[in-house]
This record gives sequence, C-alpha cells and structure tokens, in this order.
Amino acid sequence: MNLLQVPGVIGVDVRPATLGSALERVNGLAGVVLDTSPAVAGDLLVIILLSGRNSLPVEMAMNARALGLKVIGMTSVAYASETKSRHASGTFLKDHCDLVLDSKIAVGEAELTADGVAAPFAPASTVVTSAVMQAVLASAAGELATGGIDPLLLRSGNVDGCHEWNGRVMAEYGDRIFYRH
Repeated sequence: MNLLQVPGVIGVDVRPATLGSALERVNGLAGVVLDTSPAVAGDLLVIILLSGRNSLPVEMAMNARALGLKVIGMTSVAYASETKSRHASGTFLKDHCDLVLDSKIAVGEAELTADGVAAPFAPASTVVTSAVMQAVLASAAGELATGGIDPLLLRSGNVDGCHEWNGRVMAEYGDRIFYRH
C-alpha cells in the first residue's frame, strides 16, 4: 500500500491552511500526479475526500480508471444531492468509482453545536474514514485467508520479531512499496 500524495492537499504541510482546499479545485492536477506515480493497470486506488465535488477527486477517479486502475471512493454521498459539483462535468467522485464507501457524514461535516458557539464544530470525517478503512483492510485480510491466500501484512514495530518479519516483506515486495521510511 502506498500513499499517492498530492502536495499541499493533506493540509498539514501548507500555509495558509486554506491552500489545500484551493488545490483540490485545480483542473489537471490529478493527471500530473497519476502520470508521475508508480500506479499501473490492475492496481487499486482508494480516493478519500469527503465532499467528492472538487476537480481533484473527480479527475483522479476518471484518470485512474482510464489507466486501468480499480477505484474505491470513500466519500459522503449526501454532498451529491445537497451541493453542486465543482468539476466541469458536473459529476462527483462517487460517479467514477468501481465501489463507493459512503461515510454518511452530513454536508458541512460538523457534528456538534453548543450554546454560545456560532458555528457547528467537531468534524468527524477523519475518525469515520479511519475506522471504515481499517474495517475494509480487516475484511480483505479475512477474505484472502478464507480463500487460502496468506495476506501480505506488515507487523507493528513494537512486536518482538517485527523487524525480521517486515524485512522479509520488504525484501520480497520492496519494489512495489514506495512510502518513505
């Protein structure tokens, strides 16, 4: 599994903080990122963006499928009925995926309100997305094992024997694992 990072979009590495949201609206950025990535036909790309309405997620899914990748989109489907797409096609991320995982997060994403606080607060997308993705990985590992396939997994760095285990995985599959370590 590799992070296909779009510089500046994660939001914790840019200033001003609003730059990440602005970059999601840039046409053509997804194609450049995919063209310079190690992704090849047959790979699986998971695209996680709450609204799925901006150019980046829509184009990423469209371009990925054109390259022969399978696409899973993790998004809030409610945005497609309650907001307008910002992509020229008028479509959303959900419209270009082989599988859509609906986070069920409300538009605006703030889950709490309180007297004296003018705006809703407490976004839930990070927590929900993390939980759903962990469940997907656990289900996939279980399905592979049921089918007689030993799923390729790295072990926690805090477990005895982990360095030897992970070293074997990296020795065998390191040419397909591109994350920085």
